[in-house]
Amino acid sequence: MAETLLDIIQQSINGLMYGAFYALIGIGFTLFFGVMKKFNLAYGPTIMAGIYLGLIPLYRWKAPMWVVFVTCVAGAVVVGFIVELACFRYLRKGHELAPLMTTVGMLILIQETVVIVTHAAPYEYPNIFGDESLEVGPFLIRPDYLAILISGLVFVVLLYLLVQRTAFGRAMRAIAENPAVAQLLGVSVSRMNRLTFALTSALGGATGYLVAMTFGALQPGIASWMTIKGLVVIVIGGLGSIPGAICAGLLLGVVEFQALWFLGVGYRDILAYLLLFAFLVLRPSGLMGRPAT
Repeated sequence: MAETLLDIIQQSINGLMYGAFYALIGIGFTLFFGVMKKFNLAYGPTIMAGIYLGLIPLYRWKAPMWVVFVTCVAGAVVVGFIVELACFRYLRKGHELAPLMTTVGMLILIQETVVIVTHAAPYEYPNIFGDESLEVGPFLIRPDYLAILISGLVFVVLLYLLVQRTAFGRAMRAIAENPAVAQLLGVSVSRMNRLTFALTSALGGATGYLVAMTFGALQPGIASWMTIKGLVVIVIGGLGSIPGAICAGLLLGVVEFQALWFLGVGYRDILAYLLLFAFLVLRPSGLMGRPAT
C-alpha cells in the first residue's frame, strides 16, 4: 500500500512538471482565441518549424545550445508572421470558417514541407540537463522536467506582468473584451493581432525547445501532437481563460502520467480524451470558462 502511494505521488510530481508544457501550449491557443476570437490550428506546426530551424546552427556550425534556443524562438516568430499574413490578415470578415480552414491548410503545408526537407528522419536533440535524475527523499526528479516547470513559472509570471502592467497588455485586454470599442479608443486591432502572433510564437518556440530536449529525437509528427494537446487543454480549461489553461495543462499532465504508470502507454492518450469528453458532457464551459447564456 505504501509503495503504491509513493508511486502515485511520484507520477503526480512528474505529471505536474510535464503538465507545465501542456499549460504553455494551452496559453498560446488561449491568447489567440482571447484576442482574435479565432482558432489557430497552425500553432503546433509553427512551434515545430521553430524547433527544426534551431537544428541548423547546431548541425552546421556546432553552435552552443543558447544559440539553438534563440534560433528556435526567432524561427517560430518568423513562421508565425507568415501564418498571420497568409491565414488571417487579408481574409474578409463574415466568413467564420475561413481562418479555421486556412490554418488547417497551413498545418498540413508546414508539416509536409518539413517531411520533404528532412525525409521524415528523426533528428537527435541534445539534452543539456543529462539523463541522471535527482534524488529528493524517496522520489526521483528528472532535471529536464524540472526545467520545464521552472521555465513555465517564469513565462507565466512574465506574461502576467506584460498583460496586467503594460500598455500592450491593456490594449490586448480591451480587444478581448470589445474590439469595436477598443478601436474607437485608438487601439489598432490589426497591429495588436500581429503583436499577439509574435508573442505567442516566441512563447511557443521557447517551450518547444525545452520539450524537444525531453524527447531526445525530433520528428514532424510532433506538430499534430502539440495541436491536439493544446486544443484539449483549452477546452478543459475554458475558452479564453489563461488560469483555466494553466490548471487544465497541469491536470492533463497528472492524468496522463498516472495512466502511463498504472495502465501502460496505450492508455495515456485514451484517458486524456476521456477526460475531454467528460468535460464536454458535464461542464462544457471548462474549469474556468464563462458558461453560455
